Amino acid sequence: MEIIFLGTGGGRWITLTQKIKTGGFRIHSSKKIHIDPGPGAIVSLSEAEISSIDTDVLIITHCHPDHYNDGEILIEAMTYGMTKNRGVLACSESVLLGKDGIGPGISRYHQSKAQEIVVLKPGVGFNIDGIKVETFTTRHSDPAAVGLKIFTPEGVVTYTSDTEYFDGIADLYAGSNIIIFNVIRPQNDRIPYHYCTDDVIRVLREVRPGPNLAIMQHFGMKMLGKEVYEARRVEEETGIRTISARDGMVVDVNEGISIGKVGDKIIRDVKQKRLEV
Repeated sequence: MEIIFLGTGGGRWITLTQKIKTGGFRIHSSKKIHIDPGPGAIVSLSEAEISSIDTDVLIITHCHPDHYNDGEILIEAMTYGMTKNRGVLACSESVLLGKDGIGPGISRYHQSKAQEIVVLKPGVGFNIDGIKVETFTTRHSDPAAVGLKIFTPEGVVTYTSDTEYFDGIADLYAGSNIIIFNVIRPQNDRIPYHYCTDDVIRVLREVRPGPNLAIMQHFGMKMLGKEVYEARRVEEETGIRTISARDGMVVDVNEGISIGKVGDKIIRDVKQKRLEV
């Protein structure tokens, strides 16, 4: 399995300035899954020499532009230019139907070309070719937003999506091999509906059993230039291997966990050497 980070930015100002990219990430296992394709996802795929057509599942966790913007383009790719009914489109209720004045973010025309549509709500998931996707609640300004727990043959990958901390949230992440945290701000610089670094520390201290690897991404403007230090601090305070993602980073999960970047033939095992990316 590979986890490919096409864009590690999030929030309005990163999206507007593109200081770092906002294309979401992919999981390549028995199926090719694209998660939260924000602005620039299609361009980042081209730059990484990954075929957008080679997409089997498109998942969008909530209806904010930094998560759904390139969704329709990815559907057009997944369906071979809208010529085939193909692929799974799994999105929050706000993205597909609209909810509480938010959305929808994907047109009915584009929805009509997916072979299978799943309206994601907490506790509602799906299975495809040996991969199970479960969803859980978040606390975000889009009330329909969901987090993901993805069961692959190589392990369990949990994605927090955008959320703030609440009592019991760590229980939702139990059993994860890898947790991908959306972390908008450093230290304890907390804003509603999002994690800051201190929230990640709190969660990792509470989650049992702890993951093998925590990955921080979806950075806002105030995280730029601080993300490596912040990941180090999380690791030092929790004892859990923690890295900050970079645009183009690839996490290879097969025999152990290794880190590289798109196009690299050489990867480094995080168990053998402290990774500074």
